[in-house]
Amino acid sequence: MRKVLMIMFMTLDGQAQFPAYDGPPYTNDAEDLMWKPRFDSIDTILLGGNSYSKWAAHWPKIKDDATATPWQKEFSRFADRVEKVVFSKTLQKPLWEHSRIVKGKPADVIASLKSKNGKDIALGGGPRLAQSLLAENLVDELLIMVMPSIVGRGKPLFRTIDEPDFADDVIPKGAPGRHDFVLLEARGLNDSGVFLHYARGQ
Repeated sequence: MRKVLMIMFMTLDGQAQFPAYDGPPYTNDAEDLMWKPRFDSIDTILLGGNSYSKWAAHWPKIKDDATATPWQKEFSRFADRVEKVVFSKTLQKPLWEHSRIVKGKPADVIASLKSKNGKDIALGGGPRLAQSLLAENLVDELLIMVMPSIVGRGKPLFRTIDEPDFADDVIPKGAPGRHDFVLLEARGLNDSGVFLHYARGQ
């Protein structure tokens, strides 16, 4: 059975943003842990429209960039060859080879993908898309790089329900919005980031 892997970056306060640093906010160790072991086991990437536009403007040219790192060139070739399934209501045509725009419900698209033979499916970008898939229990594994910053604003990776009068400190199992995962790996990186890998609980 094909698995859906959510491979995303997140700040300490849960934002799917990239903090600006004087140097790089993480080393290639992060990408190596998140993506490199899975280059041969993933053949489809899911992206929201905004993330796809940014990827399409950046990654195709990196494989020929003399200033790019070996990992960046390898990821560029990987991203070129896999199928990109793009959830967008505004994009009218693909911006990149091996791409297709879908406008259906995520659950229906995932069900269709899983009904076909293939390798694993990676959600590579789009906080709103991530929230939608998580809300419907469509994510089998989480691979998250936590960056060592609190930014105070941005796009939250995880959706929460705003209940100003909520007074209970304990969220019971089975409560709306609760999803449980099992830790597979946790690794601290030299730049103070943390790589987390979880599988969906039973």
